[in-house]
Amino acid sequence: MTGPAHQLDPLDHVASLRTEVGRCADLVATGDLEAPIEHCPGWTVRQLVLHLGGVHRWALTAATTGTQPASRGDLPESDSAADLSAWLRRGGDALAAVLGELDPDAPTWHPFPVPHRAAVWPRRQAMETMVHRWDLEHALGTETALDPALASDGIDEYFEMMLPRRLSRDELAGPTTSLHVHCTDVPGEWLARYEGDRLLVTREHAKGDAALRGPAAAIFLALWGRTSGASGSEIIGDQAAASEWLALGGV
Repeated sequence: MTGPAHQLDPLDHVASLRTEVGRCADLVATGDLEAPIEHCPGWTVRQLVLHLGGVHRWALTAATTGTQPASRGDLPESDSAADLSAWLRRGGDALAAVLGELDPDAPTWHPFPVPHRAAVWPRRQAMETMVHRWDLEHALGTETALDPALASDGIDEYFEMMLPRRLSRDELAGPTTSLHVHCTDVPGEWLARYEGDRLLVTREHAKGDAALRGPAAAIFLALWGRTSGASGSEIIGDQAAASEWLALGGV
């Protein structure tokens, strides 16, 4: 990734994580646990909660020890809404407390194709929790807005480490086209393209084969495969090229 640094301060990510955990826990306490999660095929609210709470505990171990976790930690006392909500909140709050004291330059373990610095964890967990908060709200019919600045930062993270991880992990060939992404409500522009077998992303205003324009939240959700939340974004130029890039979403 080239161009000016884009990401927010790690303490901004921690604050967002705390907020999103609280929203998720509140939703779980009163929501239908059997409601399906549209963009996670086969999952219900209950299964998404178990996933998210497990990820929080997994990340807590990695951030605390600097090593790869052997498990995703403890499980809820029962599958009741009250116990699931309390379990999710407990794990998320514990993670936020640790990440708030973490030296962002400290060495750590993580599975992503970027330097092994602890600053990865606040950002990654803020984005993970935000996208799954949207999933929960979408499933339960109570959608609220994503923070535009955080969504723009999430787009940056997507291109910096989540898309490269997806391509490497799943042994996928990269698109042969280029994509320009342009947030219209907050700062954020990127050009993504391949040269040989290398994904190159620059933070710049430049013409691609296709452009994806719109509010940061809509673009963030589109890149993450949440097509139901992408309203307000538009594709300009080669529609097939844009579809090729968006098909990689849902990492």
